Amino acid sequence: MNTTIELQANAARARLVPDAGGRVSSLRLCTAAGAPVELLHLYPEDACDPVRWAKGGIYPLLPFSNRIAQARVRVQGEDVRLAPHPDALPHALHGNAHLLHWTVTQQQADSAVLALDAPPSEAWPWHYTGQLEFLLAASALQVRVSIRNAGMRVMPAGIGLHPYFRHTEAARIAYGASAWWLPSPDFLATSARTPASDETYRPARALPPGGLTHYAGGWDGQADVELPDGGYLRIAADPVFSHLVVHRPDNLAYLCLEPVSHVADGFNLAARGVAQTGTHWLAPGETLAGTMRLSLEPGDIR
Repeated sequence: MNTTIELQANAARARLVPDAGGRVSSLRLCTAAGAPVELLHLYPEDACDPVRWAKGGIYPLLPFSNRIAQARVRVQGEDVRLAPHPDALPHALHGNAHLLHWTVTQQQADSAVLALDAPPSEAWPWHYTGQLEFLLAASALQVRVSIRNAGMRVMPAGIGLHPYFRHTEAARIAYGASAWWLPSPDFLATSARTPASDETYRPARALPPGGLTHYAGGWDGQADVELPDGGYLRIAADPVFSHLVVHRPDNLAYLCLEPVSHVADGFNLAARGVAQTGTHWLAPGETLAGTMRLSLEPGDIR
């Protein structure tokens, strides 16, 4: 069994699983009237499959998000090989931080700090450390995620958070973005353009029917999703999260709204001269960090 810790703020609850990649396994926030609302598609706390991880909760995306084409990244003129993911062959997928054991370094009733020391490996041949800082309030959860280059050479780096929200197909969402990245059939970003009228989500509207994956660039840092019983959930993120991934599987089991620092395969796109990929390269000792806040909001989504 994995060790779990629970944060509390009034009737709000957030359960964390440090042994399973620093995940949030469940999150209950409260409305202004004190009514509890379960927000996440639940993550099973008793296991963590390193290949086909359960689709639920919230997990950190370090040291990169989404796919890296051919499991190869070009850094300072050198092609660096990574371990491909079996379900995304021949590409790498979502980094390795969510597959590793995190250590609880601080814990209070409503807050916790988790830390990760990730030595070089086939998954990521650079040494990095990570940190997750959680702060729970009655109607909100704040998560700060950071990555530090702990090695002696320049390292490409990205950060993000991957939540799985409970969802109904008719729910409206709202967010603003200046770019629409076109995906390849295997979910690599290829190029960006201005969103068409049917690709904009402000004012709020429902997503197209069925499963989908959208890559939004130039994201304004706010995304809202309508809740079945009234009100809506708001995601507010720091500017470092300049991209938003919107994903829903074909079975409609959940909705992912993922704040991320870079677009899918951003490092290789940037190496080819593509602009506005959101990619970062960290010098030894340098840190990349950002905060995301999930909050329950009253009234009607706009």
